[in-house]
Amino acid sequence: MAEAVAFAGANMLLKAPAGQEETVSELHTFTNGNCSVSCWQLSAEEREEVARTGRLFLSVLSGRSQPPVYLGGEEEVRAIVADYGGVWQRGSGR
Repeated sequence: MAEAVAFAGANMLLKAPAGQEETVSELHTFTNGNCSVSCWQLSAEEREEVARTGRLFLSVLSGRSQPPVYLGGEEEVRAIVADYGGVWQRGSGR
């Protein structure tokens, strides 16, 4: 399963809901008040599957609806977020 990872420019840490600390990981995000961005690292096996199929699946644990979401590389996501406010500073891990 893809793992949420901290990234340079993250300015908020979302914690697991009370009682779900064993199953829900903390999530480092960047927010500008309008958009929230997180960074995910795929395992080698996941990268191979995406390369083979060209497909990613997104699961939002909200139950009845799905908020607007966007998947993409850092450059693409920065361009979308810039339309709604500031973007994060890039770190040396580019």
